[in-house]
Amino acid sequence: MQKWFLPILLVIGFIGWKVLDHLQLPNTFSILLIILTALSGILWCYHRFVVLPKRARQVARTEQRSGKILTEDEKRKIEPISEGAEFVSSLFPVLAFVLVLRSFIFEPFQIPSGSMEPTLRVGDFLIVEKYAYGIKDPVFQHTLVETGKPKRGDVVVFKAPPQPTVDYIKRVIGIGGDKIHYDLASRSLTVIHGKEGKPCEENCDVVKFQYSEGVPNPEFVYYQQPQIERTEQGDVTHQILNNPEPFFYPQTEWVVPEGHYFMMGDNRDNSEDSRFWGFVPERNIVGKASYIWLSLDKKAGEWPTGLRTERMFTKIQ
Repeated sequence: MQKWFLPILLVIGFIGWKVLDHLQLPNTFSILLIILTALSGILWCYHRFVVLPKRARQVARTEQRSGKILTEDEKRKIEPISEGAEFVSSLFPVLAFVLVLRSFIFEPFQIPSGSMEPTLRVGDFLIVEKYAYGIKDPVFQHTLVETGKPKRGDVVVFKAPPQPTVDYIKRVIGIGGDKIHYDLASRSLTVIHGKEGKPCEENCDVVKFQYSEGVPNPEFVYYQQPQIERTEQGDVTHQILNNPEPFFYPQTEWVVPEGHYFMMGDNRDNSEDSRFWGFVPERNIVGKASYIWLSLDKKAGEWPTGLRTERMFTKIQ
């Protein structure tokens, strides 16, 4: 039975993954990581505090009776441990470290699409600061310790409201209480800042975003047309892309509810964001995208052709 321990464990793990995936839970990987860490921790404690002391006592008795020192092979034959169980228990320190690091401090993220171009490109690998917006439990995402809130202009990873099992990355345009207007003709934003999560009624802080003259950028082609790159100056300064021909959006004004956020991609006419599916509740926030640590030179659906060394180890603006 001992030799089948590891294969059986792998089969159970695979079945568990499929069950959780079928249930469409938002934190499947975290749940599996917690289960594996708990299982390996139980085995580690059992071996450390039960099996090994018992083996040491048996070895001491055997050596005393025989009057000779046992070899390592002879010691292993006393109170033998399944290789599979020993392997799983040996993973406990690594799994515990990964669980704490990924759940509360940093999480890796790969850019899957071009919705944040030119700021973030397909092939970019990011570091996401989990602690930037509060220490949360890894399963239900309840805030355990407050450390901050998303600010206007932050680039944020979050659970997508239409697909809670999928992580999206967008820029925060508005927070609770903000009124947002998107001008279709000039494709410009105006944000009236709210006060304490409520819409402002008087003496309001109105931010009209400023834009540079657009320049076609042949690196970013959609609908067989180079996108127009502009510098956007609002709560932060960064680059955006627009399609050469204006797009029509059914809604151009929004008031952000308290405890929610309005998100937009920097690739403004090629981004599925809050303009289409609404606001992001605070509990869906995963963390702040802070640095690009690796950038592969690739297009969506294609193999990498090299490295973008100039993008590596750069701060996300």
